[in-house]
Amino acid sequence: MPVSPGVAESPAAPAAPAAPAAPARPGRPVRWYLPLAAICLIGLGIRLFYLFHWLHPAAVQGDPFYYHEAANLFADGRGWPDPYELRLSGRYVADAQHPPLTSVLLAVPSLLGFTGFLSHQLFSCLLGVGSIVLVALAGRRVAGPATGLVAAGIAALYPGMWLNDPLVMSETTGILTCAWIILAGYRFADRRGFAEAAWLGLALAAVMLARAELALLALVLVVPLVAMARGVAWRRRAGLLAVAAATSVVAVAPWAGYNLSRFHEPEYLSTGLGSTLAVTHCPATYSGRHLGWWSFDCVLALPSPPEERSERDVFYRHAAYDYIRDHSDRLPAVAAARLGRTWGVYHPWQQARLDTIELRPLSLSRAGMVTLWVLELAAIGGVVVLRRRRTVLLPLLAVPITLSLATVVVYGTTRFRAAAEPAVVLLAAVALTAAAGRLAGWARSRTEGIPGGHRARSDTEQGYPT
Repeated sequence: MPVSPGVAESPAAPAAPAAPAAPARPGRPVRWYLPLAAICLIGLGIRLFYLFHWLHPAAVQGDPFYYHEAANLFADGRGWPDPYELRLSGRYVADAQHPPLTSVLLAVPSLLGFTGFLSHQLFSCLLGVGSIVLVALAGRRVAGPATGLVAAGIAALYPGMWLNDPLVMSETTGILTCAWIILAGYRFADRRGFAEAAWLGLALAAVMLARAELALLALVLVVPLVAMARGVAWRRRAGLLAVAAATSVVAVAPWAGYNLSRFHEPEYLSTGLGSTLAVTHCPATYSGRHLGWWSFDCVLALPSPPEERSERDVFYRHAAYDYIRDHSDRLPAVAAARLGRTWGVYHPWQQARLDTIELRPLSLSRAGMVTLWVLELAAIGGVVVLRRRRTVLLPLLAVPITLSLATVVVYGTTRFRAAAEPAVVLLAAVALTAAAGRLAGWARSRTEGIPGGHRARSDTEQGYPT
């Protein structure tokens, strides 16, 4: 049994037989989970206050209508039709405008008889609380228990983490799954075993089934993370990568196979890429006040598309590709505007007003924007801190990089940043905890007169379990 720091064993006295001890759970003290539970309750309260004070009763339209209706249809065993078409004309048209995970999760309360939109709003708020837990666990693994609790506190309070929850949008599942894949990435980096590789592959599948563009994480995160595993033979790295890939493919295969069986053109995750590109590549979005955003004028200028959804996807994609080729000189300016909109640095107040089309209250969007700027600056400090500690940064940087690449291809908007919010929160928490450690060390050195007290210590150095 290890000796407590600062206590010496007596060489004269024989060691007394140790009493049987209960199995220890290092790194998981109850005293850490109690404040986490309190933070989660605060986070839930904020989400419920937001729901009932600002959003209830809500107009069920747009994407929230899609996810809500698709969940009920799936729970009723009716497969995956276009809910708009079914409601407007009564025709059953096979569709995959969005990946399925959001509606599949919302189908849980539907299966229990809670099919109303308010029930789905409440369940979505619970999913948001789940993100707080995963962010806390990820922060704990990255930089110690104090960082985990700070990250949880930010996740509970920061509007960017909860503005989407009662709206019933896929951004809620995007945040949840991206927090999971960050945690899975660090778990793999620590242990580099086959079970951890499978867990990473499963998290990747969940991310893809939440937001199709996040499939890029396979190339930005999973492949390089496995390939750069230090101290692991190349043959074992190949095996780890094969396990991660196989797990991800098996998890996605039922949805991809279902789509391949019901559409004319090959579709795997979603039929929504074409329509997304169609509203973002036209004169209205390549210049003027909507530079870098989207506009229905883009679609109105096109001929009528085919009715079959995969053929419609191909039609819109080709129209967008043609416009991109003919206006390639505008791509740098458009890409910069898209990135600026997503990260809150290009016409932020205009973007906050544009976000009201998705029922986001303007005052909360502005508060979220200001908070984002503070967290972005802190996140840069978090990168510096982890770099100095020689901590692997890729799991935290991969999602922001992937979201930035996707934004350049499609369009810039606040909600596209949602999946990267856990990474921003975690990096900011690292910086804030490190700063607090420095201040505490400085205060101790002034009080006790101990030289060198200005040096900040990580949670691990202070004796916290990781």
